[in-house]
Amino acid sequence: MKKGLKFTKKQLEQLYNGQKLSLTQIAQRFDCNGSNIHYWLKKFNIQRRPVDYRKIHIPKETLEDLYWNKKLSSKEIAKKYGIKNGRTIRKKLKKQGIKRKTISEALTKKFKAPFCGELNKKAFLLGLRAGDFYGKWARKSVRIQTTTTHLAQIELLKKSVEEYGETKKYYYESKYRCPEWFIYVDLHHSFDFLIKKLEKIPDWILENDGYFYNFLAAYTDCEVHWNMNKSHEKHFRYVFRLRTGDKKMLEQIKDRLESEGIFSLFTLIKMKEGKTAFPKFNLDMYELTINRKKDTIYLINRLLKFSKHSEKIRKMNFILENRNKTWSKVKPLLEKLRKEIKKEILK
Repeated sequence: MKKGLKFTKKQLEQLYNGQKLSLTQIAQRFDCNGSNIHYWLKKFNIQRRPVDYRKIHIPKETLEDLYWNKKLSSKEIAKKYGIKNGRTIRKKLKKQGIKRKTISEALTKKFKAPFCGELNKKAFLLGLRAGDFYGKWARKSVRIQTTTTHLAQIELLKKSVEEYGETKKYYYESKYRCPEWFIYVDLHHSFDFLIKKLEKIPDWILENDGYFYNFLAAYTDCEVHWNMNKSHEKHFRYVFRLRTGDKKMLEQIKDRLESEGIFSLFTLIKMKEGKTAFPKFNLDMYELTINRKKDTIYLINRLLKFSKHSEKIRKMNFILENRNKTWSKVKPLLEKLRKEIKKEILK
């Protein structure tokens, strides 16, 4: 045996001609490539056997599993069995009566499961769609997408759809905008209820406590800002602030919360000569503010059950843990939290 060679000519002949293993199968045994085996067949002057791919039997259930469940292409299946061309696998699919993929199905390998129909989950997803996320058709899939500089926003989408599809992200840079991530997921067509953005919250959500707080948790995961700062000389102040251009939706949320005894302020941030005090807004904005301590704590306890945004969750837990402390005790802890969150934001 030559130095560095893992097999003798006799061993290679036995595996290739005796056991009728393919080049790929032999290569797997010796942790190398099929091209290496092909080289040594020529080097040892071992005659290649006639190729008859029809003799390679793949059981129907195995072929169906590889093709449909494991999402392998005909070319990938062919490679797995040491077959040169994917056309042979396509012939086997036809012969065994296995349905071929459409062009759209062949172009995408993304996992897409149909919507389960649960109204709690539907309410949460509608809350995301009402917030930062945009919906559209992408071929025959429902694509949900947004751009963000926050890792927490990426995790929010992942956690919301992990049982239905795979969330993708890529770095996006433009001369008109700061660098950010573009994130999206392609979902089964049964998610078509996410294509059109809601103009108002449906009655079936407003009339059910669980549905409403699923919706509100998702919506506030996208839109709410928790103000935490010094109040007077010693006290720690925390405020729920929800700012959006969706006036009708904000009014519905205000009315629904007031029915539970939660007091809130509703404010118009009016455009002035094409500009506002907030340069990123180009439309009139509306703001819902809750600043009574007991109301804020009540709302946090309701939202924490359903929230999936790690930044918002950390802030809400911070408020619960430190609400009775003085500002001098809270300040260093708050600075630490802000630094942790800042590290997760794309620079």
